[in-house]
Amino acid sequence: MKPGLFDDRSAIRDIGSEPYTILGGGPALLLQLAHPKVAQGVAEHSGFQASPFPRLFATLDFLSMAVFGTKDEGHRVAWSAMRAHDPVHGENYSAHDADLLLWVQATLFQVSKELYEYMHRPLSPERAEEYYRQNAQLAELLGAPREALPADAKEFDEYWARMVETLEISQHGREQAQAVMHPELLRVLLYPVMLVFRIVTTGLLPEPIREQYGLPWTPARQRTFVLIMKLTRTGTRLVPDPLLKLPVELAVPFARRFRWGKYQRPASRRSAPVLKVETGEAPAAENRKAG
Repeated sequence: MKPGLFDDRSAIRDIGSEPYTILGGGPALLLQLAHPKVAQGVAEHSGFQASPFPRLFATLDFLSMAVFGTKDEGHRVAWSAMRAHDPVHGENYSAHDADLLLWVQATLFQVSKELYEYMHRPLSPERAEEYYRQNAQLAELLGAPREALPADAKEFDEYWARMVETLEISQHGREQAQAVMHPELLRVLLYPVMLVFRIVTTGLLPEPIREQYGLPWTPARQRTFVLIMKLTRTGTRLVPDPLLKLPVELAVPFARRFRWGKYQRPASRRSAPVLKVETGEAPAAENRKAG
């Protein structure tokens, strides 16, 4: 793919192009809603409980355009996301608050990193640092000041552990999590898919968060979760790398034609910050079939 804010050698494109990363959508969303201020903003400014998936699709649009699109597309979708955040504010919170921007991006980084390492092997310290730095750049693209973000991957790990242990999920968060895990429209139409979705989503959540949500987790569910993940990992290792990347290579031009067009026109005269993201300096991709 053409270079944009990142190039094909970058960790964020390499990891983001793995098709199984879609499994991280559910746990990332529930982790975001575990922050009381995020849950409050969603409850007061969206129809999330009636239809939770537009938020997920909007997040996928942002990630795909910023990571795999051109520089212009990346800045355009960031600008659009920032304008969508403008009216999202209330007592003691704003969608532009640096701590909320950090938390949302942190969930996407942590879940995708854990999925990648489960399917392949732990990232080297250098590759993990690169991947964190590039995710931090996405948070900056949405307006988070760099000084408000953890300085490096080690500092991020400390931040993540602290947040997971100290977050107190609100009633808003629990109600919205219920909408994610048991959407009315899909409950009957896609029952087997939603069953797998619930098991994988619950299994990928940190235990303190899972317990606060009151999500059931039995030895039988744990065994089912392990089986699903092992089958996914086996399938990943059997598929040649070019074929593994093919879905993203096909999806980007499709999305550019049918979804990204709505981000063409600005809604106001304000603009997203121009972020110069380094490209072309990433090390060669690690051997993902090892381990």
